Amino acid sequence: APSPFFPKLKAGSLLAPPLMLAFASSPLSFSAPALARPAAALRGAASMGLAPPVEKSQALPFAERPAKLDGTLVGDVGFDPLGLSNILPIEWMREAELKHGRVCMLAVVGYIVVDKGLRAPGAEKLVAATSSFTAHDAAVQSGHMWALLLACGLFEIVGAGAIASTLNGGDRKPGEFALTGGFDRDAAKLERFKLAEIKHSRLAMMAFSGLVTQDALSHGATGFPYF
Repeated sequence: APSPFFPKLKAGSLLAPPLMLAFASSPLSFSAPALARPAAALRGAASMGLAPPVEKSQALPFAERPAKLDGTLVGDVGFDPLGLSNILPIEWMREAELKHGRVCMLAVVGYIVVDKGLRAPGAEKLVAATSSFTAHDAAVQSGHMWALLLACGLFEIVGAGAIASTLNGGDRKPGEFALTGGFDRDAAKLERFKLAEIKHSRLAMMAFSGLVTQDALSHGATGFPYF
């Protein structure tokens, strides 16, 4: 029977298979060099006993991407220079990151407004000249620190069950307490807010550290904006 592609050639002809192969492979002729280079590189690496190329960290392009930082967590850019993800559960560390970040976002605002004269209800009895830098010692002396300690302890107790659920393989994601404000109706918008939160959390942790350090250099005498 004649070949459907080359009617003048019979299927059993010696010329048919090479021609058919050339015709079928011709579209790949332009991409063959590009495809050959990685394969050659892998063969070369294997022949020399080298491991294949590894994925690099987005945050540290000169370092390997940590195995557990695979991008499933929002805001994950492969930053783990100390290798802590190989020691502690990644869910535990994300929970801690979000918790400290949220506290620092509130702390930056609270530190500044106290230095601008705002006092919490019941704290007006504190010395009027008390600044954020000296507020800790003043609150301990007045007894107000006990109320803050009790409130923080209650939050920790309530959150412990949620964290345990995450670490035991539950559906809860680190840092989630069902307080979405209705933004969970739009999945794309919720993801954008989650990314914004983790970025602001990291910035706030750095900012609060710098703010307190700068204020401590003058022992609280400079005040806002602390320079």
